[in-house]
Amino acid sequence: MKYIKLFLLLGVMTLIASCESEELSSQSIFKDDEVAQNDFDKWLMTNYTQPYNIQFNYLYNDKLSDNYYNVVPADVDKSKAIAILVKHVWLDAYTEVAGEEFMKKNSFRVMQLIGSPEFDSQNKIVLGTAEGGLKILLFRINELDPDNIYVNQANPYADKRSKPLDLNYWYFHTMHHEFCHILHQKKSYSTEFQTISAGKYHTSDWVNVTDEDAAAEGFVTGYGSSAPDEDFAEVYSTYVTHTDEAWNNILSHGDVVQKDETGQIVYARDTKGNYVYKKDDTGNQIPMLDENGDLVPVKDAAGNIVYQTDNNGNYIYFLNSKGNRIPKYSIHKDVRYYLDNNGEMQAYFVYEGKGYPITVKAGDPIYQTTVDGDTIYDKNGIPVPEYFRKPMIEYEKEPVVDTFGRDALVKKLEIVKTYFKDSWGIDLDKLREVVLRRSNEAMTLDLKTLK
Repeated sequence: MKYIKLFLLLGVMTLIASCESEELSSQSIFKDDEVAQNDFDKWLMTNYTQPYNIQFNYLYNDKLSDNYYNVVPADVDKSKAIAILVKHVWLDAYTEVAGEEFMKKNSFRVMQLIGSPEFDSQNKIVLGTAEGGLKILLFRINELDPDNIYVNQANPYADKRSKPLDLNYWYFHTMHHEFCHILHQKKSYSTEFQTISAGKYHTSDWVNVTDEDAAAEGFVTGYGSSAPDEDFAEVYSTYVTHTDEAWNNILSHGDVVQKDETGQIVYARDTKGNYVYKKDDTGNQIPMLDENGDLVPVKDAAGNIVYQTDNNGNYIYFLNSKGNRIPKYSIHKDVRYYLDNNGEMQAYFVYEGKGYPITVKAGDPIYQTTVDGDTIYDKNGIPVPEYFRKPMIEYEKEPVVDTFGRDALVKKLEIVKTYFKDSWGIDLDKLREVVLRRSNEAMTLDLKTLK
């Protein structure tokens, strides 16, 4: 033990002697890597960091990504394009409507670009992720084609897998959706919103709810059916990024036509039991058309066409240019009916795939017969021709419709509008107008030049 103590003492004395002979350096041995800023870095500093406190990362940063997924870095040139697009369409839209200070206080603090897609546990491509209102990740940057920009604002049910990528779906909608989460986490929306679709949320199986079917349950998208907060953000982001045409399309999917046990459509009737018919803007009933665009004639139980009669019970006939009735010939087998430009019913026949006026005569004449099939003759003993009669036509009946989905969407949108007006002073329709305009302008932007 005494030898161990002796060695320790010698070691301490040697260390003291060394310290006395050498001065300690004031510089740390841990030095930060200094990276020179390129033009893109300087542009990001000027357009994102300085005005809005946003750190825009286009270089891969494993600390800002989920290492569970195998992803690749974003291409620099395509990162420039998306940075320009996001600024013009998303960041500048809010600045125009709500002001620079609003975005400086509420925007994401970090934006991270990833070159490849990321798939969730249900093998769905992740549009974007956001964490606690601090950062947002945007994926598939390397699939962006700066020379072929496509923004779909009019069709919410377009194929999302088609190329070029629909920037409205993959990026703009995502930015608005995730930003909405930041805002409602700071200021809560009305609890009434959650009651509208209470009991209808698909917490674990929303992936099986298609966007087309979601509206019938009161959701704008299948993802919106996953939870109330996602529902709120989807109503918001879908509305501000789509036109009236698109929104009305979604609402129409919220109407569900009722059918009976045999699968036949149930049509509405008035208090007297008569069918209720659809009407156009001028109040006229809308004629029913077949797959060829022709009028559909009324038929009786035996399948025979029912023809129009006047007040005296006489048949009403088609007339030629001279005002005479038009006789039938054997060539007139496939007769069809349509409305001309004046809204008058006309007839034509189809022979070997081509249409011809019923005034064309070919084959044998057709004569009127009795119920027993005997030819009818006039007082002079001449067979009476069969003339073209005007049929009664079917009109579009009003089906019985379950409007729960439409009504729910209308209520939800109203709550979203009220929330943004009362909580943030943002007129949602004004914001939408600006977003749609800027989205259209995206297709004309120079995405290769930093300005």
